[in-house]
Amino acid sequence: MYITVKSLCLFLSLFFMSLAHAEQINFQYEQHLLSGHYLAPLNNEPAKAVLLFVHGDGALTYDADGYYPLIWQTLREHGYAVFSWDKPGVGQSEGNWLKQSMIDRQSEVLSAIKVVQKKYHFTTQNTGLIGFSQAGWVLPALATNNKVGFIIGIGFATSWLEQGQYLTKTRLKLSKASYKQLAMAMENYAKEIAFFKQAPSYADYLSFSSQAVLSPERYQFVLTNFQANASDDYENIDVPTLLLWGEEDLNVNASQEFNRWQSQEKNKRVTTMLIAKANHGLLNSASFNTQDFSFLQWLKLMWLGQEALAPEFLPMLLQWLDKQ
Repeated sequence: MYITVKSLCLFLSLFFMSLAHAEQINFQYEQHLLSGHYLAPLNNEPAKAVLLFVHGDGALTYDADGYYPLIWQTLREHGYAVFSWDKPGVGQSEGNWLKQSMIDRQSEVLSAIKVVQKKYHFTTQNTGLIGFSQAGWVLPALATNNKVGFIIGIGFATSWLEQGQYLTKTRLKLSKASYKQLAMAMENYAKEIAFFKQAPSYADYLSFSSQAVLSPERYQFVLTNFQANASDDYENIDVPTLLLWGEEDLNVNASQEFNRWQSQEKNKRVTTMLIAKANHGLLNSASFNTQDFSFLQWLKLMWLGQEALAPEFLPMLLQWLDKQ
């Protein structure tokens, strides 16, 4: 039975992607060639706008292993084009995403914007970015009217350090850790951050941590980026911006992020929404209620299709886009 379900899900995934009919577009970023895919609207009319999908953390292909197409289909049916690409060193893209800073990632996105605008004749005003999770330290700096016309953020955290602390604490709570274990973990987290601020070598890291879990490349990536903070970039946003969080996010403190925007002087360019019954990726939290995305969850995602998404997500996204 397991093999039958797996085979069916793989078939559905391949069938869904065949509907996408992606046009492969390679583009240059620094000395590397990156592999992207452009998907035109499905209504045979000129695109209202193009949305460039900007990945979160991890080694992600252009379609985020089947997650993005759940969003693409609806966008394309409503007259929007999309563009996405394999991360450096993933799929058909050259390079190594683990060697990038968030500023490097911003430069990469700007390269993608130039290619899409030149090839498909989009203007700044009808070019938008939609980013996920870690892209929260990439997109806000690009939210100016000389770069793009609008941005959409999903599951953004303001501070990498705060997000890491919340992630750690939530993981322990889910494992039924005791109050003492939680307190010790928070103390160790503070010590680890103080250690990282000394810019130690990987050998120092192995000596410091009795439970070293980071590979040399991942360690360097964390060391480069762990102090990322989008606070200043948020203040300078001057294009229409939609920030969405899932109410039951286990990776980012969604209520804290949302409440920050409610408690400060409003940037009239920014719309914020906390979506009910939604997790970190705005999947339905009733079906996807863990921090990590396992193979079994991927099978469930393929099986459910768009029903895997939180009910409010796509209608809210389309309503906001059509107003711009």
